[in-house]
Amino acid sequence: MSLGRMLQTLCLLLVSACACAAQTPQATPEPEEFLTRIEAALERTGAVIVKGSTPVGSVSGLRGTAFVTSWEIIDARGGERVYGLSVAVRDNERPNEEELAYVDYEEIDPLLAGLDYIIKLENTATKLARFEAQYRTVGELSFYRFNTQSGYGTAVAIRERRGPRLVLRPAGLVEFRDLLESAKTLIDDARRKP
Repeated sequence: MSLGRMLQTLCLLLVSACACAAQTPQATPEPEEFLTRIEAALERTGAVIVKGSTPVGSVSGLRGTAFVTSWEIIDARGGERVYGLSVAVRDNERPNEEELAYVDYEEIDPLLAGLDYIIKLENTATKLARFEAQYRTVGELSFYRFNTQSGYGTAVAIRERRGPRLVLRPAGLVEFRDLLESAKTLIDDARRKP
């Protein structure tokens, strides 16, 4: 074999090896988890964190109950205060387990406006036969309204869109919205106090 032929073969092998290496699957990066300000404050290390809370109420539905709580988180060293609320959903079949989502104070008004919008949706929301409207917070709390053959349905879910949902009767989403507004009122009162 001539030197030229050997170099051609070597180049061909090198190009093939590079092409194979380029096709090796790379590790998929994990998606970043976005923390709410409340979660970030609760996970802070090297500081004294004071947690204040007031249970606001609950809404029951098919398969479970959701509990709403107002929160004030204080970094004792720096004096920083973080406000918000939490929603805990307990499944009737597993009462010792619950899913928890936090909503920062700054997200509460947009959440209330989003709920006002989806509560009013009717079959005319789309030109197609079925609709599902969703509002989701940074803390992965989702509210749904959808139509069925027998009317409208509403639901609440935490973290899993297709996982277990707290299915509410039609007026349940209005009750939930009112609880969230009550939680905001408690927080507003706490923020005004010196």
